[in-house]
Amino acid sequence: MKRYKKWVTFLLASILLTLASIASVNYYVDSYWSFNHTNIFQDYQRGKRERQQKSNALFFRDQKYSTLIFGSSRTAYMNQATWGKGVYNYAASDMQPSEYIHYLDFAINEAKQPIKKVIIGLDFFGSLKYASPVSSQYESILSVIPQPLYRYKLLLSRDVFEYSIKNIKYYFTKANAKYNRQNVKISKKTSNISHKEYIKRIQGGLKEYLTNRYSNTYDPYYKKTIENLVQKYNNIEFIVFTTPVSKEHFKLIKDQNLYFAYEQWIKDNVSIFKTIHHFMYVNKMTSNAHEYFLDSNHGFNSTYDCLSNEILNRTSSCPKTQMTITERNLQQHLRELRILNKFTN
Repeated sequence: MKRYKKWVTFLLASILLTLASIASVNYYVDSYWSFNHTNIFQDYQRGKRERQQKSNALFFRDQKYSTLIFGSSRTAYMNQATWGKGVYNYAASDMQPSEYIHYLDFAINEAKQPIKKVIIGLDFFGSLKYASPVSSQYESILSVIPQPLYRYKLLLSRDVFEYSIKNIKYYFTKANAKYNRQNVKISKKTSNISHKEYIKRIQGGLKEYLTNRYSNTYDPYYKKTIENLVQKYNNIEFIVFTTPVSKEHFKLIKDQNLYFAYEQWIKDNVSIFKTIHHFMYVNKMTSNAHEYFLDSNHGFNSTYDCLSNEILNRTSSCPKTQMTITERNLQQHLRELRILNKFTN
């Protein structure tokens, strides 16, 4: 009987020690962005679960924000600090326009963020009949966060523990593709490559877009989706820009006979927002993509600094690529774009 009690005591102690170890690692690394402490490992955070991580941070951390940035992984590389204080980059990989309203609802109503302004990086692929696998998961992602003890349950999660270990490895390998504690997704230019090397690097990404996105037609509900967002939050100021892609990437749009859809996308956005800051066309930056882009459609952090500074009318050494399109000059710019993009019908 004594041996049995000792065995049970040893087993319970082992279980408690294991759980305490898991909870300690999960708390210290905070890979789900649910606590307020800081440490060195949090400057090398994986962003594979951006929607959950960023929503957790808005809900649990002490900072308050008056401005949100929405968009896909392209816009996630934009440094929120470039826009000033009180700005939070809520962009996530493959985020679709249909998701914006749900995450904005959460930020205002659940996370109690005093949002006055929304900045959106508009992606052309977001206007197509393309559905990201994760774009419909907003309810399951957001509904659990306000639940009692949610973040404490995360501390005992084996899945979170495995993710924490991966984050620790990120720190020791000094991975380049990472988030830091300031919610900046890093894509620094680490070396100069030739145009030939760049073309070789982007082939896989171009094929993926061709197969999964640009094989779709224009979504007739796109405009209504965006209108619903703006109408619901008509007291919020919206600033929108189009995300640039390399000239090689833009060629896919023309090759897939999507140029008229591209023009419709511009028209719809101008109709809703009245003014858009247009960067997605063949210009000095996109024609020298190996200097400004990580791959065919994701810019370096410095590239998005260029965009932010142009929109904010700040002086910089970047090439001037912004085309400010309004209802008044829409037709004129569409004609100019056909020339610049070398499109003839």
